This record gives sequence, C-alpha cells and structure tokens, in this order.
Amino acid sequence: MVVFVTPWLMQSASIAQQLRHAPPLMMPSPLRMRERTSRVWAQVVSVQNELLDQALGNDLGRGDDEESPAVLSEDICLVPGKPMVRVEQAPGNARRIFTGIDIVADEPNILEVVWQTLTDYENLDKVVPNLIGNEVVSRTENGARLRQIGAAKLGPGITFKATTTLDVETYPDGLPVDMEADHLAEENAEPSQDSAAVREFDSALPLTWNVFPRPYCISSLPHRDVTMQGVRGIGDFRHYQGVWRMQELPGCAPPGASAMRLTYSVELSPRAWVPVALLEGRIATALGENLEAVRNFACLDAAARAEVMVKGSAP
Repeated sequence: MVVFVTPWLMQSASIAQQLRHAPPLMMPSPLRMRERTSRVWAQVVSVQNELLDQALGNDLGRGDDEESPAVLSEDICLVPGKPMVRVEQAPGNARRIFTGIDIVADEPNILEVVWQTLTDYENLDKVVPNLIGNEVVSRTENGARLRQIGAAKLGPGITFKATTTLDVETYPDGLPVDMEADHLAEENAEPSQDSAAVREFDSALPLTWNVFPRPYCISSLPHRDVTMQGVRGIGDFRHYQGVWRMQELPGCAPPGASAMRLTYSVELSPRAWVPVALLEGRIATALGENLEAVRNFACLDAAARAEVMVKGSAP
C-alpha cells in the first residue's frame, strides 16, 4: 500500500519516525464493509423514497381514517363497488399495502365462488387483469407453487413488469395467530388517532418471513385465508408475502342474496435498484383493480363464468 506524506510532515523527524514504526493500517473486514454499505444504502434509499413520494404525489391509500382506515371491521359495509386502499411505510425500501372490497351477489354462497376462483391456480390470469403470465410449477397438499408475471403501467410508454415465484397455501379456517403480524390497537382510541398510531407502529415493524402482514379484515366472524409468499432469492422482489382473506357479511346482504368481504394485505420490497416510492401508487391501484375484477367475475352466473374460462379473459 502506498502512503502519501505531505511536505509539512517531512519537516518533523520525530513524526516521520513515528510513522515508520506505526502499526500497519487495517482494512475493515468484508463483513463490516457489507454492514456499513447496507446501512448507508438503506439511508440513501429512504431519502430517495421520501423525495419520490413528494415528487410523484403518492397520496393513494394515505388519506385519513375514513378514506383508508387501519382495519375493516364487520360493523360497517363498504360503498358498493368501491375498493378500499391503504398504503403504509415499512422499514427500508418496502411498503405494506392493504385493499378490500365488499361483494354482494344474487348467489346463495358468494364466498364459495370467490374461494374457488382464487384457488383455481391454472386460470388466475383469466380473471386478474394485471397478471400477464401465470404458470403452475407444482402442486402441494394445501396449495401450489406459481410463477407469475405482473404488470403495472407507471406512465405513458412505461410499464413495470415483475416476475415472481410464489408459494401459495390455503387456510380454510384462517391463519394461525402466530403467522399474523402484531398490529397496534389502542383501547378507546379515536379512529383517526388509531390510524396514525398504526402507521407509526408499522413503519418500524420489520419484514419477517412467515409472519404475514395483518389481514385488512379484522373480524370475529369465520373466515378463510390464502397466503402468497415469494420464494427467496428468485424474482424481482427481495421480499414479497401477502394474504387474501374472505369472510361472510350476513348483515350486508339483501333478501335472496349473499355478501362477503374480500381483502388482500401484502408487504413487498423490490430489489434495491428500484425505489419502492416509484412503484407504490401504481401497485396499490393495480391491487384495487384486481379485487374489482375478482368481484366482477364472481358475480357472473355460472354459465358466464364458464365462458370466461373458455375465451380466456373476463369481460
């Protein structure tokens, strides 16, 4: 290693002597270098995301508690046909996105129709509009491994495509409690205060594999869950895991019909070279569109649904 010594140091023999006998300079270990690089990069990405949020006007899902509540309870019925969207910051280059929609249909058991739709893995791309590629790699006793390509239009002529390999698991009786992330719920708190507290709590809640983001639908009613978890090290997301929740809404159905709530909660982190703030608004919009598409398909009669499977796309 070459050490450059400035002239004023050379004027002092004692200092030069000290330099000659000083211990050799030690380079940080590769592990420490990676740790420092990771910390610095996380700070850079955080600043990038904040600046992009401001520049892009990312306000979808960031409204007050009425527009994007922390949770959806069975005590309320959502506006028919309108998906609810909530976006929360997560540590590092990550976001948690929550979407929900109520479905009312002239069907004796609309929940069963939606369940069959979401677990018909081979035909998901015929129902979900932002899914441009879908392949069943293998099947398991309670699910499947899927290779999917999703697309989201960021602007004129700009489309973000992401390839993900997902492990899908079904939970007909709901997720075990230890697989759901904790969520802050202060007793007797005002709704707006509670929403802000949840945002603050979740902004520091680390992404943990096999602990799924809290389902957007918090309910004591029976429900079914389907989890989707990205296979580590494969695809365009560093971290991806989400949960579909389906529950009946007996109080929201008119006579002769049935009603249910469909929600999807996901936490995601793209590869480090893609700031999540550039994607979050469009991903949130696409998730809302997907829920609407599932609703529209499930509300078709059986003959029309069968025709979609033949033609290859929903109306």
